[in-house]
Order: sequence, then C-alpha cells, then structure tokens
Amino acid sequence: MFSKLFLGVILVFMVGCASLPATLVTKSKDPITDLSVIQQHPQASQNKEVRLGGVIASIRNEQLQTRIEMVAMPLTSDGRPILNAQSKGRFIAYINGFLEPLEYAKGRLLTVVGKFSGDEQGKIGKYPYTFPVVQVFGQQLWRVQQQIQLDDPFWTRQPCYSFNCDPWDNDLMMPNFGINGRIVERVVP
Repeated sequence: MFSKLFLGVILVFMVGCASLPATLVTKSKDPITDLSVIQQHPQASQNKEVRLGGVIASIRNEQLQTRIEMVAMPLTSDGRPILNAQSKGRFIAYINGFLEPLEYAKGRLLTVVGKFSGDEQGKIGKYPYTFPVVQVFGQQLWRVQQQIQLDDPFWTRQPCYSFNCDPWDNDLMMPNFGINGRIVERVVP
C-alpha cells in the first residue's frame, strides 16, 4: 500500500515538472516544432511561430545580434531536446544583442522560439547548405545532468525469510540490499 501511494506522489510531482518554461511560450497554440515542415514548405511557413532546438554548432556575435548555427533535434512536450535523437538538419537562430560565447558554447543544448523569416545560403564544411532562419524572441539553455535511476528499489521487494536467502553479493563480498540501478542522462534547465 505504501509503495503505491509513494509511486502516486512521485507521478504527480513528475507531471507537474513537465510544463513548458515561460521563455518558450508562443502566442500561437501550435507553433512549428519540426524543422522538416519548414524545409518542405518554406512559403507556407513564412512568418509563422516556431519552437526548435538542439545542439549549438557555432556562435558568432555580430554588431547588433548573435548568430547561432543549430543542429536541430526533436523536442519533448516541454521543449527539451531529446538526447541521442537523430538530427533533423540545421537552422540559424538570430538573437538580438550580445550572448556570451562561453555560456552559449558549441555542444550546449538550446531551444528557441521565434518566427521563421526565410532561408540563408551557407556551407557546412565545404558542402553548400540552405539554412532556415529563425528570428528569436525567447530561448532556454539546457544542460545534461547524470542521475542514478533505481530499476528495482529495495523497498518494493518481498523480504526473504528462508535459509536460501543470500544477503551478500558473492562477487564483491558486499551486502546485497536488492538495489539495482544505472546512470541516466537527463536534460535540465
């Protein structure tokens, strides 16, 4: 009974934490969240609100704005880039003002909201590429945090009262309390 109550409390907490950050809210109820929609229908996407994110490939501060080249990744419902997902292509995000290159460094995760304003011709290495351009009005930097995930917590196991129970892990000669887990990576603000 206690374990079901505990699990219920945890689920309520997790659902409450899965909301979109205020910096990523758009006026449109359904912003474009898939870069391939813009790439396939650029005329229909013109001046529409978008929410895109992924990994920063490069950053360059210009006179009045900062140009960030992004490797697009799919997003969760709360705007977080999905780790280890396949790239959806690249896009350029223009953000007004100066951004610290050490904070917005290559390899950081970023989600932006803004309006699709057209395409920009450029290159990835020597390969010519057409970059969709987003004029940004909101952004959220993310970081990857390692956490321990318990697969089979000891408080959910049935106690063993038999002579066949072995409270010691034979390989390490350490007490075996029935805790099995692994390290997982989570995207957090």
